[in-house]
Amino acid sequence: MAMELSLNTILALDRTKKILILAGVLVLLIALYVWLLFLPAHKRITRLDRKLSGLLDKKAEQEAIVQNLAAFKREYHQLELSLSHAMAQLPDKKEIPALLENISNLGREAGLDISLFKPGAQKPKDFYAEVPVDIKLVGSFRNLLTFFYSVGNLPRIVNISDLSISRGKDSASASSLDAACKATTYKFLEESERAAQQHNGKPTKGHTRKSRRRSRRK
Repeated sequence: MAMELSLNTILALDRTKKILILAGVLVLLIALYVWLLFLPAHKRITRLDRKLSGLLDKKAEQEAIVQNLAAFKREYHQLELSLSHAMAQLPDKKEIPALLENISNLGREAGLDISLFKPGAQKPKDFYAEVPVDIKLVGSFRNLLTFFYSVGNLPRIVNISDLSISRGKDSASASSLDAACKATTYKFLEESERAAQQHNGKPTKGHTRKSRRRSRRK
């Protein structure tokens, strides 16, 4: 009855008031719709859209990797071959004496007299060490060329430097030459050798303390 009276009361109002009441009801319904339905759904859609974008980006990355997988495998295989080839040119500790003997034999096979063949102290680098050898040779220019050519064709890396050639003084042959050079080969440092090298390169605590004491005394 109260509702009917309220409805009758509203119907009895003039047109302007009826429009205002209807507009207020519509605004209220729209506000409830936005607050209870639209905003939660919008937030969820935004969250799902971001997740979908991330998944699509990841899918595109995976597809690119799959498409380039064959190229990656070829490149990796080529790098392995290059590394194996480089490592094969660096003899280990056990092979150094045989390599030096091989260089000496090449000189004799080339017809040269070896007056000096003196290995020097090794010079450690990062993962390898230089092994220098001072060499003095006596023979003809052709024999020297044969020796250097044979050394250059060794499977191991051997660099010839500090080369000096002069006319032979103690030889009766006019074509005899005296040659001096340094042959440098390289050896692969084992893990224990690299660790010892790093340890030797760092001063010990006791040595540091002694140096500090000496500096204070001065």
